Amino acid sequence: MTLFGRWRKSAKAGNAFLQAKDLGVRIVRTASGTTVAVSGRVTIDSSPHLRSLLLQLIRKETSQTVTIDLSKTSYLDTSGIATLLEALKAARRHPVKLRLVGVSGQVKMLAEILELAQIFRAAGSEVVFS
Repeated sequence: MTLFGRWRKSAKAGNAFLQAKDLGVRIVRTASGTTVAVSGRVTIDSSPHLRSLLLQLIRKETSQTVTIDLSKTSYLDTSGIATLLEALKAARRHPVKLRLVGVSGQVKMLAEILELAQIFRAAGSEVVFS
């Protein structure tokens, strides 16, 4: 699967690292669920890559929880918010709980303005602010 300019699998089975422009995504699978650690900037240029990855992952996920870790995300624009909302919509169609963690800085400010936590809670998921 090539979604980004580079696709590197780590040494541990089921883990991967993706890199495209200003965006990095690390996928870590454990017994308790899957974590998607997003780093860098999620913009109109990079959000389509993240969107594809999240939608594929949610459709194929066998665990009940997918955690999106935004603690190393320095910037998120409205296309990034749209990507997260689309992932939430997909998670509702599948037996997957979506968690956003590490929401801080500019990302937290935008999430608070848009009341993202309330939207996620209403869908049976959650947002955890740092």
